[in-house]
Amino acid sequence: MSLTVDQLLAALEPLSYPNRLGHLARTVRSLPSGDELTSLLVELAGRGTYERQLAAFAALVGRQLDFLAERLTDRDPVVRAYALRAARTLPLPDAAIEAAYEDASADARQRLSAVVLASGRTALAERLVPRLRERWGDHAAAKLLPVCSARFVAASLPELSYAVESWTKLGLGFPDQVLDHVERELADRPRAERDATWHRYEEGIAAAVSARAERVLSMLELRGPDAFPAALVQRLNELVAVDAERVVRLLTVRQRGGRLYAPYPSTSVLRRIVQADPPSLPALGRHWADRHPHLFAGLLKALPPHRRSDFFDLAKEGVELGADDVLPVLALLPRERRWAESRRWAVRRRETGRPWYEILELVAYGPVAEARAELLTGTRRPDADDRALAWPLLIANAARSRDRDAVHEMLNELLRLRNEQDPVRCAALGALADVRSDLFTAGDTRALDRVLRDALEARDISYGTRQALRRLAVDLLRENAGDGERELLVWSLGALEKIAAHVGVGDLGPLDRTLRRGQEHLVLDALRPWLDAAMNKADYRLLFTLTSSLGVRAHRMPVLQGLLEEALKYGDDGAFASAARYWLAPPSTRDARVARILELEPSAAVLDCVERVLTARRTDLLDALLGGQPPYGRFLRRGTRRPLPQLRCAERWLPRQQAAAGALAAAAAGDESQPLHSRAAAIRAAAAIPEHGRALALRYTDSPEVVLAEAALGALVWADDPQDALPVLLAHAGGDRARVAVYAASRAARFAAPSQLAERLEALLTAEEGVKVTSRKEAVRLAATLLPLPRAAALLSTAFHAPPRHPDVQAAVVAFTSDLLGEEETWAVLTAATEGAPQVLQAVLRPAAWSLPEIHRPRYARLVGDVSRSADPEVARAGLGALPHWARYAPAAVDGLSERITDLGEGEETHAVWRSAAATISRLAVSGLPRPVGGAAPGSLLHDTLAALLPAIAAGEPDTPPDRDLPSRQRALALLPAQRDRPDGETRPVLEAVSALLADVPSLAGARARLLRDLVDLDADLPELTARLRDLAANAAGRPALAATTADQLRSRLGHGALPSAPTTILTAATALAHLGDPATGLLSAALITGTGPRLGWPPPWRTALRDLRSHPSADVRDAALGVIIRAAE
Repeated sequence: MSLTVDQLLAALEPLSYPNRLGHLARTVRSLPSGDELTSLLVELAGRGTYERQLAAFAALVGRQLDFLAERLTDRDPVVRAYALRAARTLPLPDAAIEAAYEDASADARQRLSAVVLASGRTALAERLVPRLRERWGDHAAAKLLPVCSARFVAASLPELSYAVESWTKLGLGFPDQVLDHVERELADRPRAERDATWHRYEEGIAAAVSARAERVLSMLELRGPDAFPAALVQRLNELVAVDAERVVRLLTVRQRGGRLYAPYPSTSVLRRIVQADPPSLPALGRHWADRHPHLFAGLLKALPPHRRSDFFDLAKEGVELGADDVLPVLALLPRERRWAESRRWAVRRRETGRPWYEILELVAYGPVAEARAELLTGTRRPDADDRALAWPLLIANAARSRDRDAVHEMLNELLRLRNEQDPVRCAALGALADVRSDLFTAGDTRALDRVLRDALEARDISYGTRQALRRLAVDLLRENAGDGERELLVWSLGALEKIAAHVGVGDLGPLDRTLRRGQEHLVLDALRPWLDAAMNKADYRLLFTLTSSLGVRAHRMPVLQGLLEEALKYGDDGAFASAARYWLAPPSTRDARVARILELEPSAAVLDCVERVLTARRTDLLDALLGGQPPYGRFLRRGTRRPLPQLRCAERWLPRQQAAAGALAAAAAGDESQPLHSRAAAIRAAAAIPEHGRALALRYTDSPEVVLAEAALGALVWADDPQDALPVLLAHAGGDRARVAVYAASRAARFAAPSQLAERLEALLTAEEGVKVTSRKEAVRLAATLLPLPRAAALLSTAFHAPPRHPDVQAAVVAFTSDLLGEEETWAVLTAATEGAPQVLQAVLRPAAWSLPEIHRPRYARLVGDVSRSADPEVARAGLGALPHWARYAPAAVDGLSERITDLGEGEETHAVWRSAAATISRLAVSGLPRPVGGAAPGSLLHDTLAALLPAIAAGEPDTPPDRDLPSRQRALALLPAQRDRPDGETRPVLEAVSALLADVPSLAGARARLLRDLVDLDADLPELTARLRDLAANAAGRPALAATTADQLRSRLGHGALPSAPTTILTAATALAHLGDPATGLLSAALITGTGPRLGWPPPWRTALRDLRSHPSADVRDAALGVIIRAAE
């Protein structure tokens, strides 16, 4: 049998890598019996690395499952890859894969899990999940859920959801189970946590849309987040297909916890919405016209042109668009309507005294005959910046007309650019390049040529100007390359030639993305005379420019490929190198063509494009790079240093080739005439050579040259058997090389068996001296992430208590305990950590509540409560900031929080701490949690804390020490809930309760006014709106300054927030307030009218209401009404 193996190896020797595998596969299939194949595999597996890899491939082809099952965790990555491929594609027993997990390295476990997923082994996955949970943690187990059964996923999600990393896979495979889980989470969580819940699961929900779009719509309607989930914006097409009306209503929703829905739908989504034509489409138009004009423009563009004018009118009802909002819309309107709107808005801007340019940009949307004179005047203004603004408007006006005569006249005007400054010329030519190419005629070539020549001859020509000229020429080339006008084709080619001559290299732009199918051949035919003329002079620049611009289309153009081959034969060195790169680009011919290139010029082997093919595929030609005699010639001159070949694919080479490459790398690394960084690069590159790379790196690990030593340490983990490098690397953990060695050990540890890794890490973590702190911290991380949970917990506990008990090491231990909470040793460490140094306490606060198993959250919440009571102000502030996220799991965590505010005996040095405590109580109040933690009812944390402070405030705080100023008032104000223009259902009762508490303290009327203002719902019905406004006015009764401030804040809210859904209700309420006659109600009435009226364009009823206020009994109200001028909004 040895003879057979030797014969096989001899037959494989002269073949390239792909052919070698092909020949081996054919040989295996031709064997008459399985026994012969078994003997062949045994013989090959008993030899070297190369033969073992051949054996693994042969076993895969021959379906030798037992042979491959034993190698699922083989040390050789090539052998292991073949075995894992068999596990994915062949009926390898589940038991073999399950057994491979035993004491497998982290890398091996990851690959085995990937195989289980890829091969769809449901039964195996369901057996592995509990086993992995127990030994490796929930994150490792959760990765297998996508291949489990629906029943198993439904049962596992409540406990494993926090550990799921790919909700997309689960959402695609188990839409009902994912949506069931999310709905339970949304139902269990208070309103304040809804946004975070949606954000956590949005990828899974988006994936479920394809199967359960209607259900997702219902979830959005019932418990949607404040902002439309970004992942669902990408699935709007599917949602619209199910129910366009419901989607449009969602997009039009104004109020969700005070925030606006503002997704950015794609053009296809807008087209689908328009095609569905839901009843609420005009409402969406109004909403976007008011809040998102750019989205309104996109929606209008999606409409058929004949519907745009009427829809524009519908969208404007109740919304007054400013001229800036109208500009992007004008170009989308039918011509006559565009002209009318242009005239109307230009007049308005003239009447309001707007700058000349703002008027001119509206004039430019009008008819050419009307706009031309004013636009030409703008191009003659004395300031160059002004002219740079006016020229694009003139050009765009002519282009919008779609009139070729207007474009021709505009081109003649461009002849005046000859003596212009480049900023002006660049702006004008940029606009000219944007003109549709079908608007140019043969009669324009003279003017175009003059413009081109003048621009290229200008001494100050810029890159932007050249790019504009190139775009213009390429567009005309593309438009006229087929059956277009020859004069324009000739001009475009001449223009490109002149531009190339000016800068030395041409650029045709991305023709592969802009040409129509098949048009590349027309472009080549059109350019052929120029190509031939240039190639006759050995100038191949246009050929290479065209090939580059055509991209992959050039691969399927035999004529062009023939021209490239001609460039190889007759071009100079630079042309040869470029031609080789483009000629080797088509994958289907690459192997054959590289041999042809070497026939033409053997030294071309050192060219990067040729070398890549030789080292990865044509390994039968690789000796040209590895032989004793370098391939001297045009590209490798005698006397120059021999370059090291690319070694990334060295595992595909023959053993003798690997040995030759190893010798070359060793020579390069040992060449003391070369710079150190070059020698270090050779050491790093050589790591890819099986066996030889590792030996070379080991030779330099103790080099006196720091650069070489560190390169060698780093290279070891990329060579064979990286796990064997651990002893070498960890030996440097206490020395100067630790900065490289320890972090390289991180990769090596991923390949080490856990039983061996634990011993190495324990020795490192228990050493009393000779190990740097950073090394200990990295060892902690490796132990926590790569060892079985019980062993990791024990080792981290040892590291936490081991001398010298450095706080940074202890902090690292605490930071990596999140996955080890199932071990009691971990809780002992965390309990001790609550009495540790500040950085240790900060580490306790690092995990987010959702990132921990739910069963452990109450216990961890109590730890957070302990940290928040730390004597260190910085730690206490951080703990207090985290409490709102944890309080729902352990209400006792907030014990003592109220006393931190009501105890006025604390010194001023704790100012930041009590402010943090106040902010925490305020956030807890609106968190939706039950009393006593949440809310503001009697007995709640907020109510009792405020109630304890208010008596002193009401009395004027007479007992305050001289060095303190109003401590109770400061604390009470800090406790008030944050400002919300649109409070949700959980916040509104808190605002009502707090405002009631403050009602009896006159000195807090200003603070109470803000709460009452937040309670005013501008979309409420008339009785509720009127009642809220009267409460707001009553709070400011007899206090003119407060009344004016309150009115100003209400006006600002109306002017910048969402437009109320029922403006007539606002007007009725304002009128009712005005009739009451007192200053406070009158000022609120003025705020409502002057805040809303301008946004509606001052309809007649609003004008009347404002004029009525000008005769109000209160002088302050009259002044407020007289201070507003009724004019068209801008």
